[in-house]
Amino acid sequence: MSRRVASIVLVVVFLALAPASAMATPEHPGLWATVNLCDSPAKPGAVGVRVSIPREKGAPQQWARIRLQWFDGTKRAWRLVRSGGDAGFARIGIGARLVQGGTTFTFPLPKPGSRIVLRGLVDVEWRDGTQVVDHARLNTTAGHRDGKDRQRRVSRSSCEITR
Repeated sequence: MSRRVASIVLVVVFLALAPASAMATPEHPGLWATVNLCDSPAKPGAVGVRVSIPREKGAPQQWARIRLQWFDGTKRAWRLVRSGGDAGFARIGIGARLVQGGTTFTFPLPKPGSRIVLRGLVDVEWRDGTQVVDHARLNTTAGHRDGKDRQRRVSRSSCEITR
């Protein structure tokens, strides 16, 4: 067997044996995450992240892990907030319909004259029992505002806390 044919066979075997959760997922209409609370006068230092998870065929449960990232201006890169910025995985829905949920993180205010920019990083899983049958990862985006929905009166891609 030639080296090229052997390589192709190995790739095909790997793809056949890879779990569904490790493979690319198609786009899911209705899947989004947004910053819906940002350092309001009533909640200084608070950042809220809301996620919308559509139902998936077969009605698996909908789970989400919401984390925060901060913008490192020196490195020009987003970094995970290491302390207090991970809500862990939580079941948002039972798979019957599109669901929304979220969490609020509260941080000490920055020193006067400084700022911090935060955004959400959300991992979504559709699970059948303990088996992950599909997944997606997304950052918060703007444009999901709904004046009638108290939880969606604000919709931002990030939150800047300045003092």
